[in-house]
Amino acid sequence: MHEPGYQRASHEEVLRIVLIYAVFAGLWIVLSDWALERLIADMAFLHVVQTLKGWLFVGITSLLLYYLLNGIQRSTPTEASLHHNGLVDWPRWQLYLFALAMPFVSLLIRENIAVSFEERPLLLLFMFPIILSAALGGIGPGTVSTLISAMLVAWFTMPPTGSLHIERFYDLFQLGFLVGDGLLISFLSRMMHDARHRAVIEKHRAESLLSEKSRTLQLLNSIARNSTDAIFAMDVEGRFILFNPGTERITGKKASEMLGRDERAVFPPEVAARLIANNRMVMQENKTVTFEDELVPTDGGRTLLTTKGPLHDAEGKVVGVFGIARDISAIKSVEAALRRERDRNQRYLDSARTFMLALDGEGRVSMINRYGCELLGYRESEMIGQNWFRHYLPQPEGMEVTCALFQQMLSGKLEGAEYHENEVLCRDGSRRLIAWHNANFRNEVGNIMGTLSSGEDITERRINEDQLRKLSLAVEQSPESIIITNLDGGIEYVNEAFLRNSGYSREEVIGQNPRFLHSGKTPKGTYDTLWQNMADGKVWQGEFHNKRKDGSEYTEHAIVSPIHQPDGRITHYVAVKEDITARKQAEAEIHRLAFYDTLTGLPNRVLLLERMEQTLSLSRRGNHHSALLTLNIDHFKTINDAAGQALGDTLLKSMGARLSPLLRKGDVLARMSGDEFAILLPDFAVQQHSAAHQGMHVAEKILTSMRKPFELGGNMHTVSVSIGIALFPESDEDKPLDILRRSNTALHFAKSKGRGQVAFFEGELDEIARQRFDVERDLRHGITNGELRLFLQPQVDAKAKIVGAEALLRWQHPQRGLLPPMAFIPIAEESDLIVDIGEWVFAEVCRLLVANDVKRPMRIAVNISPRHFRQHDFVDWIKRGLAESGADPTQITLEITEGMVINNINDVIAKMHELAAIGIHFSMDDFGTGYSSLSYLKRLPINELKIDKTFVQDLASDTGDAGLVETILAVAKLMHLKVVAEGVETREQADFLNDRANVIHQGYLFGRPEPADKFFDHLSGHP
Repeated sequence: MHEPGYQRASHEEVLRIVLIYAVFAGLWIVLSDWALERLIADMAFLHVVQTLKGWLFVGITSLLLYYLLNGIQRSTPTEASLHHNGLVDWPRWQLYLFALAMPFVSLLIRENIAVSFEERPLLLLFMFPIILSAALGGIGPGTVSTLISAMLVAWFTMPPTGSLHIERFYDLFQLGFLVGDGLLISFLSRMMHDARHRAVIEKHRAESLLSEKSRTLQLLNSIARNSTDAIFAMDVEGRFILFNPGTERITGKKASEMLGRDERAVFPPEVAARLIANNRMVMQENKTVTFEDELVPTDGGRTLLTTKGPLHDAEGKVVGVFGIARDISAIKSVEAALRRERDRNQRYLDSARTFMLALDGEGRVSMINRYGCELLGYRESEMIGQNWFRHYLPQPEGMEVTCALFQQMLSGKLEGAEYHENEVLCRDGSRRLIAWHNANFRNEVGNIMGTLSSGEDITERRINEDQLRKLSLAVEQSPESIIITNLDGGIEYVNEAFLRNSGYSREEVIGQNPRFLHSGKTPKGTYDTLWQNMADGKVWQGEFHNKRKDGSEYTEHAIVSPIHQPDGRITHYVAVKEDITARKQAEAEIHRLAFYDTLTGLPNRVLLLERMEQTLSLSRRGNHHSALLTLNIDHFKTINDAAGQALGDTLLKSMGARLSPLLRKGDVLARMSGDEFAILLPDFAVQQHSAAHQGMHVAEKILTSMRKPFELGGNMHTVSVSIGIALFPESDEDKPLDILRRSNTALHFAKSKGRGQVAFFEGELDEIARQRFDVERDLRHGITNGELRLFLQPQVDAKAKIVGAEALLRWQHPQRGLLPPMAFIPIAEESDLIVDIGEWVFAEVCRLLVANDVKRPMRIAVNISPRHFRQHDFVDWIKRGLAESGADPTQITLEITEGMVINNINDVIAKMHELAAIGIHFSMDDFGTGYSSLSYLKRLPINELKIDKTFVQDLASDTGDAGLVETILAVAKLMHLKVVAEGVETREQADFLNDRANVIHQGYLFGRPEPADKFFDHLSGHP
């Protein structure tokens, strides 16, 4: 057995090795004996040397035999193995050994032939080993043989024998001839061997290439024959030269029919022309192109996905075109069905008001619905294919946390991942908190391909929960005692502060009435006032003298408020009580000391700061704004210096006496120092702008009172004051000194503007308050000066016939021009001016109805302010206006708002029924924007509902508004009420309403508001 890779030597190789060994051994024996006999004359010494020579022969021949046997190799000839310089495939060392041995063989022959050296044929005998060595081994062995032959000739044949010394030129010439011929023969042999080697290599390459091409052609033929795709080829003229079975199946033609013919034999002319043009383009542009063609061969229409490319000859010239086509008709049908299904599903998803999101296995967005795009602020095309975690989630949480959860879901581990919450990053940089419900979606074999999630925007809910939690913590940890009772006074909740302060446990308190705390020292009037305020739904604050469980007495300052539900019902009462026992004691001590100004008798700075501290606390609890006014006398130093300090003191006392009557109960007037006074106005208003407006009113009252001269020392003196106003609280960190500082800053700013000026601490608020004050002042003058203008906007039925109008107000301001209602009505609503405006509008409508003698059945709608409606003489005033003008009450509709009937509904119902009895109609304005209680509608004598324009404007685009309008129409139909729709501006809106009910339209589509006189002129010409 042979080892792997081992190959046995051939018979020729063994024979070659034996011959080389025989030649070497023979030469060794002959030449070594001949050399020793010549060199050694002593026979005894000669025998010893010959013995050593024998052992040396054994060693050398053993080593030579080892290398001969070890060098035997068998391998397939390659380009590298064929690269040698001889005619025989011997190893190089064998060729060189042969070249070394052959000159000695020639020398042996020479020595055994009795011919003189001078005879030339014998000299040529040494050319034989050179020629044979060069022929077999090339230039290397030939050169070696040449050099050895030259040395032997010089040594043995040229006298003196046994010497390399050359005495004759003739001998040198012969030796040179021998060397030259040897080298020339060796070089020519090298050229011959190289030419032979190149021929062998080229032959080998050609045979390999032919074999490879043959295998390739067989493979291509097998592919074309067995492929289900159509594989074909055409020459430059478009004639088929290859038509495989797949092409036969698709076209319905046999290869025998089509070879040599073009595509016009298969397809209709227009289809064939397109295909031929495609073939020409491929050949002209010399590139491979893929086409998707709708083809109509003989057996019906197909959709083919065809790849065509150019065919080249050996020189690279385009000689035709090949094609591979696949029938994708079934795939296209499935794609179309899937596309329709996807579009239908997408419509369903887009109608959902939840965030629908699908991600593929790489976390890229593969589907997102319309709501999700709107929430994030992106278009769907911008998001599809984008990495969800990298682009649309805040970092690093998006990639480090949420993406890790996604990878867990892809692995099939949904535990803890079906629901989670995370923030998303909107296009505008804002963040929204989304609660996700997650699921994996799988392919038909059950492999997870991605995730599908539905999300709910819980940003506002979480904010509300946080606020509620903070409120709950604030209530529970508040230092003030907090009690919540039901309407019967039963305690349902108390905080820890109450338990600590009263000494009772929670179990002892819950269910009790707060009267168990009474000490008997609280005046009865306090409780009467408390319950009267509760009955009226108002906030009450006051003091209780109560008793703890241990019998000790304490004083509490309490704020008791009714808790209103969204529908206006009062369900509970909440009391916030502060233990002021220590403060009461401190107050008594402070009052005992110098707590008031000795000159004016007014509170001083210390008392003012304390009252400001109380006001701050109450304002924060009640969410009200208060104000601090600081003022001083302009140029008081001049008066003091000129008239003396006594007169100045008299002026200061007179100032205090004049200012005190201007204030409300609970307001604080204090003398700060010198001629500087301060006025604390607590609990002005909930809205800051209203508080600023009222603060300006107080300042104007002060300025007006200061215009009256003061009688000082028998003389009349007129002075002016500058006033600075600071509203508070501005923040939870507000302190009395901070407020006082802001008020003084405003005072300095007012003084910088001149004498008798008023300034707010905030310039912008100052400007707003000034503007509102100016508007109110100008409006008061405008009403009396006849600057109000009445406009009418038509109301039409489905046939565009005018059936009524709404009275709208404009103000012709002398400087600012014609102003819309929004510029002055909100300010008028905060004062009694709205009553004056309402009276003017109603009187003007009555006058116009009588003056124009409207005969057609139509009504003019007049808006009534809740403040005006609640006037005790409102009904009498309406009747009086109708009687004085002679107007027909059946031509008037009074528009009221839903908020009007929330408070004191019985009074409202009584007034409405009294007016309805004389023929006046009532319309519920802006229906749907308030509480819209059906129980109110049932009790009220309402004739029509007026749909707010905000619902009408979005009918076509907002399904919610459309549904709400349809609900209102259904309610009106059920209750037999007319419906007026405001803000109808497009035909689409009008058609929507007309298709669903008999609706009266009001809006720019049918007419803009115009002066009343012009309206009646148009009315006379309108059918």
